Amino acid sequence: MTEKTEITSWLNDTYREVGRRPVPEGEARTILIRRHYPARLVDVWDAVTDPAQLAQWFLPVDGELELGGHFRIEGNASGEILRCEAPNLLAVTWDFGTGPSSEVIVRLADVSATEAALELEQAPVPDVIEMDGRRFDPVLNDYDTGLFGLGTGWELALISLGRFLRGEPITDPAAWEEAPEVQNFAVRCGEIWAELAQEEARERP
Repeated sequence: MTEKTEITSWLNDTYREVGRRPVPEGEARTILIRRHYPARLVDVWDAVTDPAQLAQWFLPVDGELELGGHFRIEGNASGEILRCEAPNLLAVTWDFGTGPSSEVIVRLADVSATEAALELEQAPVPDVIEMDGRRFDPVLNDYDTGLFGLGTGWELALISLGRFLRGEPITDPAAWEEAPEVQNFAVRCGEIWAELAQEEARERP
C-alpha cells in the first residue's frame, strides 16, 4: 500500500465523532475515533499495552504499568491506569501540560479472526484552552503554532499503529510527519474535525 493510498483509506474508512456524555459534574464534550485493523485482537491489545511495542509506534512509556499505577509518556502525557481488562478495554487518566485532566478509553473488539476494531474516546475535552496568552479549541489544528489538534494528533498515532501491526513501522516519525502526503492528510483531517466540532456546538440545547 502506498502512502497516498493509505492516507486516502484512513480519511474514508475512519469513524469520527465529537459528542457529549454524562460525567459526575454534568456533561462533558468527547471525541471518539473508530477504526478496523487487519490484525488479531490479541496483537492489537499487545501493541497498545506492551511498553516495548508502544515505543515502536507511539512513544516510550515507563512507570508502574499495572492497574492503579502511574505512567509517563516521554515528552507527552502522564496519568493513572484506571481499568485494564485484557484484551478489550484500557482506561487511563490523561494529564498533559497545564491543561485540565481527562480520561482516555481504548476499546477493542473482534470483527473476525483476522480483523479487530479499535475505538478511542477522550473526555472531557474543553471547548477552549489557554496557552501562551492565546485561547483556542484543543480539538482543532492550531495553524498559528503548527500544533495538531487532539483529533488529528490521535489519528496520526493510530496510522502509525496500523503501520506497526503490518510490520512496516515508521522509523523516523519527524520526517514522516513532514512528508507532503501526511501534511495534506493533517490539513484535511483538521477540517473534518472542525466541521464535527461546529456541528456538535450547534446541536447543544
